[in-house]
Amino acid sequence: MLLAGKVAVVTGGGQGIGRGYALGLAGHGADVVVADINEERGKAVAGEIGALGRKSLFCRVDVSDAESSKEMARVVGDRFGGLDILVNNAAMFAGLPSASVEEMSEDLWDRVMAVNVKGVWLTIRAVLPLMRKRGGGAIVNQASTASYLNNPTRMHYNVSKAAVVSITKTLAKELAPDKVRVNAISPGPVGTDALKGVPPAALERAIQGQCIKRIGEPEDLVGALVFLVSDMSAWMTGQVVVVDGGGIMLG
Repeated sequence: MLLAGKVAVVTGGGQGIGRGYALGLAGHGADVVVADINEERGKAVAGEIGALGRKSLFCRVDVSDAESSKEMARVVGDRFGGLDILVNNAAMFAGLPSASVEEMSEDLWDRVMAVNVKGVWLTIRAVLPLMRKRGGGAIVNQASTASYLNNPTRMHYNVSKAAVVSITKTLAKELAPDKVRVNAISPGPVGTDALKGVPPAALERAIQGQCIKRIGEPEDLVGALVFLVSDMSAWMTGQVVVVDGGGIMLG
């Protein structure tokens, strides 16, 4: 029970990787707030966490909206009194249309940046007072190997995830005096509904480029997350942990 007594918020926690993160944190002893824009999915995951014997709460949030993020933080503060862990998982990916640099609309670009980049900033800003109440905390941002691969016609998504890496490194320095650690996870392809729109041939090429030749599962990311938010990584901040079956090798 590495996270016993800890309170965590997982944005986008109602499905896919976010659901895996939320259940994984609960399995290691944390009480978990499932923050999602979809009420039905979020409440279902909160119920699963309750069945594990942990305290849980669903909170509807639009991470791209400042007032919505502030309200989420207020609800968490009222219920738990503070916050130890934030997982910034909410993002636009599933069903996101590809487009060339000339074809991409400003509306599409702005929406992706609002959720994937601005949403990370707004959520962190909203919950920081709750972490200071606890004397510190751990933030994990969801990046992506897309920021390294830079696939054509996916500039909106690639750039948004590269920005998440920059936010992670910048805030690791800025929030260190508050004893708040900030790290990121960059997953490779993970078998959730988000992959349904990916052409099978493209997915197979990605798998064949990996050392471990299979699609990942949300559970494959949980170990890295628990490590990053627990005291096992107490001397670690500003890092991006790539979990992708050996598809990308950095260093």
